[in-house]
Amino acid sequence: MTDFRVWIGPEPFDPAEVPAATEALAPAKKAMIVQFRASLNEPDVARVKAAYGVRLDRFVPNFSFLERLDDETAARVRADFLVRTCIPLDPALKLASWIPSGTTPLDLIATLFDDADPAAVTAALGALGARDVVLTDNRSFGGSQYADFTLDDRAKLPLVAAIDDVVLVEPVPERAVTDLPAAQVFQSGVAGLNATPIWDHDLHGEGQILGLIDEGHLDLNHCFFNDAKEAKAGEDHRKVLAMFDQNDVGTSPHFMFVAGIAAGDSLDKNGKGGVHEHRGGAWAAKIACHSLNDMLGAVAVKFLVILGRLKDAGAFIHTNSWAGGIPAYNVDAVNADTFSFENEDHVVIAAAANTNNHVTGNGAPGIAKNVLCVAASQGPPDQMSFGSGKPGPTTDGRRKPDLMAVGNGIQSASLKQNSTALYCDAGPYFKSPELAATSWATPNVAAAATLVRQYFTEGWYPGGEKRGDHHLVPTGALIRAVLLNSTTNMTGIPGYPSDVEGWGQIQLDRTLVFKDGRARRLLVNDVRHAAGLSLGTKVTRRFFVGNDHEQLKITLVWTDPPAAESSTQPSRNVLKLTAQDALGVSYLGNDFDTVAGVSREGGTGTQDRLNNVQMIVVDKPFTGPWTITVSGTVVFGTQGYALVVTGA
Repeated sequence: MTDFRVWIGPEPFDPAEVPAATEALAPAKKAMIVQFRASLNEPDVARVKAAYGVRLDRFVPNFSFLERLDDETAARVRADFLVRTCIPLDPALKLASWIPSGTTPLDLIATLFDDADPAAVTAALGALGARDVVLTDNRSFGGSQYADFTLDDRAKLPLVAAIDDVVLVEPVPERAVTDLPAAQVFQSGVAGLNATPIWDHDLHGEGQILGLIDEGHLDLNHCFFNDAKEAKAGEDHRKVLAMFDQNDVGTSPHFMFVAGIAAGDSLDKNGKGGVHEHRGGAWAAKIACHSLNDMLGAVAVKFLVILGRLKDAGAFIHTNSWAGGIPAYNVDAVNADTFSFENEDHVVIAAAANTNNHVTGNGAPGIAKNVLCVAASQGPPDQMSFGSGKPGPTTDGRRKPDLMAVGNGIQSASLKQNSTALYCDAGPYFKSPELAATSWATPNVAAAATLVRQYFTEGWYPGGEKRGDHHLVPTGALIRAVLLNSTTNMTGIPGYPSDVEGWGQIQLDRTLVFKDGRARRLLVNDVRHAAGLSLGTKVTRRFFVGNDHEQLKITLVWTDPPAAESSTQPSRNVLKLTAQDALGVSYLGNDFDTVAGVSREGGTGTQDRLNNVQMIVVDKPFTGPWTITVSGTVVFGTQGYALVVTGA
């Protein structure tokens, strides 16, 4: 039986069971829920858009979209043979369930429909007593229009929600930071001699740019970020290409430590890098950074705009050692998914909330569908043990965090306040050596992602040696898939995969192959949205397993379109991963024996329709030809994807 419940508001409901409105809509447009009988293919989407002027850009599971329609258009839409129902959106469903209780003034943000009248919204909010109204327009970045404001009388909330132009009203997100062996662990799983197989092939981040968002800004007097010839950040600076801090918060010890872990490095007297003992995981990469605090205040900018600025500065990997205080698919999560979908060559990475944080669960941006959410392990020699991170799942049931990296025992750049001369202080951030932080694990993952991107852009795939004619610009989905495929089960955490470790600890040499390395194979299929799967289509890939001694791991990742801001179940496009060995034994993506930590034989489990990461793991694969099938179960438009296979 088809599930037609709409996931919006406190409980999902069937819109066809909602009593019809007794009064006619006014000539002005009103918010409506339009639900179709099934997923639409591309010709259907084109016809419906042309016939009724709808946008079909605010998706709410199942099969539904939020639209603004007048009475006459709503009647025509309702009569279309593809439409199951079309009902007004109850204003009460526009109020986010995470608006805090109490009577204190509320700092709120209203997402507006794309055709909203900003002047009318300002006037309507003012008439309700709202103050400090600030309008922002992120449509040029692929986002929405927003109204930030303060409401002193919470009794006026229903009236705010009743404003026709409003999609969702939610609290302004709280964003809190989440505080050389680590770089060795994410390369090889161990620390010590011969523990840097990726660095050993001259992959240190050369030619790559990392985007960092954190509190304040960097001190360019520190040797990790200093350029003797360039006093200011810019395109000629040897390390820092851009530094945005419009609220002028000042230098931040947290930002310094995070940036040092990701890409910090000093130069010796001969101008050579890569020699400092506490250098970052992608020490040769350049960085562009933006103050997290610019999302606050009267001239606040949205997360989507900040990501866009860092993109314009040349960054493709974006790291965020902070997490929102609300475990909901809010404006920051929507912005992260929008940016990732509209810019498919980019990767956004964010910290899980720390274990000792007062929040009840992980927040945005880490819980966005297309963001890698990072928990922390202990440092060597205990890197297979849990360090910090709120366990999942998300409130809608998706697996977060996604993976882990070392977040303990790290030494990085230390801030010397008010210094005007060059300095090179480095050390631990915490006085207590046992403390781990997701803030430190996250830039380690960003550094690993940077090295993965360099691997493909320099042409190391498929032959395992650097060749310019094999240059490949990887999608963000491919980079995420490689990182996830490289993970290993954390022996100190029960169950695999789990809501604590996600898919486990990153170890890049489990996936990236080199001609002079161990006999392990890497197969990649990177498909962009334009050439992606549509509803009911599938692709089949065949490969040969040479022995049963190497674990076979198949990872499918796709960058899902954003859901509507008010959706309580944001998963949109659903792909299915299956594999079959030479004997005809089938396996289904994410169908695991979590005690053994491997996929179940048979492939008869329930399809995972929530997560846009699907994996099959077989410890002793049957030798011979295997077949992988990726099919579009529920797809609106076309959906790109990345498929990564490792084994012998």
